[in-house]
Amino acid sequence: MMLLLLLGGLCSVIFKKLKLPAIIGYLVCGIVIGNYWDGRSLETDAIIELLSSMGLVLMMFTIGTELNLNKMKKAGSFASMVVMINVPIIMIGGVLGGTMLLGLTSIQAITLGAIISASSTAVVTVILTDQNRLDHGDCETIILIMVVEDVAQVIILSAISPMLNGEGMEIGSMIFMLITIAVFIVASAVVGMMLVPRLLDWIGKRMPDEILLIVALGLCFMLSWLSTVVGLSEAIGAFIMGVVVSQAKASKAITHDVIPMKNIFMMMFFISIGLVISPKALADNIIPILIIYGLFAILMFVATMISFFIGNKPLRKSFFSAVSLLAMGEFAFIISKVAFDSGAIDEALYTSIIGAALISIIVLPLLDSKVDKIADIFQNKTPQPIVNGFLKLERVRSNFYAKISFASKATMQNFRTRLTYVYFLLILMGLVEILFWLGSPFLSDFINENTPESVSYYMTTIIVMTVNFLLLLPILFRLVYNLKFIDRVLLDSERKARMEGQETSGRFMSKFARAIVQLNIWILVVLVDFSILLIAPNSVDFIGHVYVFVIGVVILSIVTGIRYLRRS
Repeated sequence: MMLLLLLGGLCSVIFKKLKLPAIIGYLVCGIVIGNYWDGRSLETDAIIELLSSMGLVLMMFTIGTELNLNKMKKAGSFASMVVMINVPIIMIGGVLGGTMLLGLTSIQAITLGAIISASSTAVVTVILTDQNRLDHGDCETIILIMVVEDVAQVIILSAISPMLNGEGMEIGSMIFMLITIAVFIVASAVVGMMLVPRLLDWIGKRMPDEILLIVALGLCFMLSWLSTVVGLSEAIGAFIMGVVVSQAKASKAITHDVIPMKNIFMMMFFISIGLVISPKALADNIIPILIIYGLFAILMFVATMISFFIGNKPLRKSFFSAVSLLAMGEFAFIISKVAFDSGAIDEALYTSIIGAALISIIVLPLLDSKVDKIADIFQNKTPQPIVNGFLKLERVRSNFYAKISFASKATMQNFRTRLTYVYFLLILMGLVEILFWLGSPFLSDFINENTPESVSYYMTTIIVMTVNFLLLLPILFRLVYNLKFIDRVLLDSERKARMEGQETSGRFMSKFARAIVQLNIWILVVLVDFSILLIAPNSVDFIGHVYVFVIGVVILSIVTGIRYLRRS
């Protein structure tokens, strides 16, 4: 213990002097102990593992206590929108990138997508306090975005925990596992909100602070243990209890007393990560490390720029905000450690992820100090056609928000609801295509092995693609239905704008919008469905796609005809 504290403290001081986060010092301490200390044994590893588990629990508990639900209700709409856009884009990009660039299995690729989908709250907060490019309100927005990202990461960790543990691969057990997890999370939150704040406030008024702290930590570790019983990580229970405790009036006193303990045990958590990393392994995996860091940086930057653009934020401020988020989050260490401990990822991938996280933490302060010059270079050196394209996009966005301002409150509410549906339907469609892309070869092999020899592998592939075509139909129908409603709102708002004497978009766009509204939904759906299958990567030639299209349209016509006859 003496060696851990002294060496951890020394490393953190050195890296603080270098204006780098103390987390790097803790990781370096673990690497030094793991590779160069002769006194390491199974007993010392067991002690460090126990202390690191306590650090993980206390870290997640503290993150939960710092989650201000009232503030999220008031100012969380934009942050929630950013996270709703960022996380799916980055996760899907991570899955595709991990599969194509690193040759990962589906579970490893999903784990990688989850790991790179959030930024480091601790590192970014330090960076924001050291620079003055963003005002106080913008800094709070970025911090709130990272808080919502943490919540999203907890949900993701809850969802992938059964896969990481190799459980629930059969459909029945998977459904039972998901129901158990959902019931556990909802019951813990609801019952906790009803009882725990009142209990802690009662103790806080009548008992010393140390008793209040002991009870709060006891509840925290109890829920952490219960979360492992239902198949979740202990981090989930700690986070839920932290959120519950944050609603008590005595939460400030609890947080004040927990933070010093959290800092010590959190150091043990990061030291335990460093223990399994060797400098040689980092050198041997330098290419995967750079690929993972590149994936994270590109996806996070692009996704944040898109979400800020949609949120009607200025381009330069969006650029600064996107750069500020380019440090992989604490959950990168948490999820990767859970995945490594469960055997879902091997040592090479684990080392590569930690190496990429280290690079992101080291590079961000250097990148942030030069962000003004980088923004100027982008602005001055970008080819004029690209600049004109961005300016045109900004005009389209401004015109869009100008049109919407003429809609009534009820219409605006309905518009936002439909837009949210569209977004989730697009995500669902992307997930369906990824699942078919990953699972089609296995499904085709299974059908081919269990059908007569006269059924060729080509025919089984056509069958799988037809199933894909049919599954996309209801999703696309709802998508097109909601898009047509949005289009009608825009046309109506444009008409009102003209009555008010405001400028609107060109006649061509208006005619195009009217044509979309008047076009039959099912015609649009089948055309878009066919286009998606044509673009999506698969082994079927164009004639095969035509076969799938014809078979799908015939089945759709039969089903529609039967439904029509039943109604009449």
